[in-house]
Amino acid sequence: MNSPIRILLVDDHTLFRSGLKALLQRQDNLEVIGEAADGLEGVKKAEQLKPDIVLLDLDMPVMNGREALAQLMVSQPNLAVLMLTVSEDGEDLAECMKSGARGYLLKNINADFLLDCIRRAVEGDSVLSPEMTAKLVARLRAPAVAPHPSELDSLTPRERETLSHLARGKVTRKSPVNWTLLKAR
Repeated sequence: MNSPIRILLVDDHTLFRSGLKALLQRQDNLEVIGEAADGLEGVKKAEQLKPDIVLLDLDMPVMNGREALAQLMVSQPNLAVLMLTVSEDGEDLAECMKSGARGYLLKNINADFLLDCIRRAVEGDSVLSPEMTAKLVARLRAPAVAPHPSELDSLTPRERETLSHLARGKVTRKSPVNWTLLKAR
């Protein structure tokens, strides 16, 4: 028999952690090796216990899940981390996935889906709650934010022509240029 998947739970809600631990401990191939009530404690325990996977809440005191994820990825870049949260925000999702999370799961998922996601994440797969897949795709499809127009874009054709002449040294004080207009810009 394969050795069990070693899990660290990091969530500030004691009752949620207890229920999750009870669910996971009933599985033959899963073992909860530690718990933490905030991100900082979670990072420290992950360093000490070397879990196979961390189930990490997003919104916690002391150090939030995004900050903890960033620190975990620095110290253990191959560690599987699943965000387990109530946040359905697409920006939270994108930021966590960019930072190295293997998955982003909402706390309203069913137990079988969670168990499957844990196993898949440990094997290297990326997993998302079904509701979050659509949000991720929408973020990827969204056009990039248009850059602010440069000041050159606001010049009139005549002002551009004058600027071109200035750049080539072809304009003198006697040239028909409205110098006050150019100075005002």
